[in-house]
Amino acid sequence: MGKIAPSGQLDVTAALMSVDGRIFVAQRPSWKKFGLKWEFPGGKVEPGERLEDSLVREIREELCLDIAVHGFFRTVSYEEKDFAIKLHAFWCCVTGGMLCLKEHAAFRWVKGPELWEIDLTGADLLLIPFLERLDDFPESHGELFGIPGAR
Repeated sequence: MGKIAPSGQLDVTAALMSVDGRIFVAQRPSWKKFGLKWEFPGGKVEPGERLEDSLVREIREELCLDIAVHGFFRTVSYEEKDFAIKLHAFWCCVTGGMLCLKEHAAFRWVKGPELWEIDLTGADLLLIPFLERLDDFPESHGELFGIPGAR
């Protein structure tokens, strides 16, 4: 099921990967909750799993990419009537693999202002004001590992 935070919220992680001032987002499949909404990829933290380890596992499982977690960015809390999550976002760098979409319908590289124009999940939307405060996104060097459109 996933790790429940002490607050009763489900712990979820998100990878922030960027190249040339653009950030990677993926579109959820139509058959999942929030179908066809865009997100910063990641997933549920398993019981006993560290946040960073969860993120590495989820990105490998869903996108066929190996990543290094470079630093914590922000935690936001999001609630709807039937669930609550605590989303932990980290800056990540692609270290290997070849992009595949096992759990997503599509992907895009977007500039900061474009984040408001795409249909992001509610939790991911909460990260945008914090991302806007940055002068630039840290580089992830995804162009080296077969991620189309990274450059």
